[in-house]
Amino acid sequence: MNKTDYSNGAPAYQRIKTAENERASTFVEALMAALALISIGLLFIEYVVQLESRWINAIYLVDLAICILFAIDFVVELIRSKSKGRYLKWHWIDVLAMIPAYAFSFFEFASAFGAGIRSLRMVRLVRFLAVAARIRRSNILIGVKSKSKPRKKELFTNLIVATAIAAFYLIFKDEIYAFEYGSYIAELLVSLLIVVVALTVAEFLSILFISKISDRASRISAERAVKLVFISLALIGVASFVFKELLIFAFSLGIIGLVLSFSLSPIISNLIGWIYINVKKVYSVGDYVEIGEVRGIVSNIGYMTTTLLETRDESSFGLITGRVLTAPNSLTLSGTVSTYSERYSPFVVVTLTFDLAYESDLSTVRDIILRDVNEYLKHDLEKIAERCRIEECDPKFSEVLNAGPKVVFRPEESWIEVKVRYPCPSSKRIKSMSDLTEIILKEFNAQPEVVKFPLGRSR
Repeated sequence: MNKTDYSNGAPAYQRIKTAENERASTFVEALMAALALISIGLLFIEYVVQLESRWINAIYLVDLAICILFAIDFVVELIRSKSKGRYLKWHWIDVLAMIPAYAFSFFEFASAFGAGIRSLRMVRLVRFLAVAARIRRSNILIGVKSKSKPRKKELFTNLIVATAIAAFYLIFKDEIYAFEYGSYIAELLVSLLIVVVALTVAEFLSILFISKISDRASRISAERAVKLVFISLALIGVASFVFKELLIFAFSLGIIGLVLSFSLSPIISNLIGWIYINVKKVYSVGDYVEIGEVRGIVSNIGYMTTTLLETRDESSFGLITGRVLTAPNSLTLSGTVSTYSERYSPFVVVTLTFDLAYESDLSTVRDIILRDVNEYLKHDLEKIAERCRIEECDPKFSEVLNAGPKVVFRPEESWIEVKVRYPCPSSKRIKSMSDLTEIILKEFNAQPEVVKFPLGRSR
């Protein structure tokens, strides 16, 4: 008798079998991707390194074995697919990945096919792309637990582009240099390859290491910093490649740097501001900030600008207007930035104001307010106190927290202004103001002989 697990609506043995099939499929995809990488590496070695015939034959034999495995995997997947026409429609390029390198070598050296050498080289280029595309369909990063599958696809897309550029350059190198300006085309291709490889390495490091950072804001900042570093290194490499003479490069860099220092000063200052924001942790995504004359919730920190979801004023934090604002990062270097974040402050101090008549019993008023505020915020203040004990808050925060809510009376011409100040979690700021106003006024109105309000409504 089969045991059924009704909690998931399917027999237990079926779920186990499905899980085993998924693991097997993932392993096969990872294996095919690894073989594709080996195949691309061997073909590049054939073009780049001068090898003896016996080593070239060894490369062709390994490549032939890989092509046979590709063919077997293709046939098995085709048989398993429910719609064979649909499978062929989306995986036809895999057929080109099954053509062994030996076939291209044979036809290129055969004099009878000499007229079609260029077309054969184009097919060989497409074969490079087909093998690289085989990697993109796989899950080669099987051991990496990453939540962002699009990042993996972006990595493999960069890998395909890099493969295409490198393969095109190596296969058509003679034809490229045959042009009048072929050297410039070659330098352009190598420069593009350097940049794409830098982006690929940056993506790989982001997936492998930075994706493990739990804090989203820190993760985004780290990813952008890594990408910026590798792009900068790539540009330096491109400049060094293009300017082969070091003295010419140094002189050109000085002249160009002098020009750029004036024309690109806003961009440079914003980029420096971005570095300052991330190094000093001035604010992060999700913080409430006031930068210059703009105020809102940080939604993105770019290289040049910070994007905010606008809020009207401090009392309306959490209530966005619907407008999206951008503030130059350079403002953090030249202006005042106000940050409201639980990372820095465990609470905010909220103020409520009531106007009472001089005939009111102020002692009773104080007791009512303090009792209501303490009861309302009891659990929140306990959590804040516990957090301060664990994370060692600034002594000033501890002093305010230990002092608790305060009631201050201020005499005016026609009434007594009663202010109550209390520490509160920033996320509960607006709600506490509304709730406590309702609670306190309800008790005030329940004792009209003790708590009196000024006459008239002009207060």
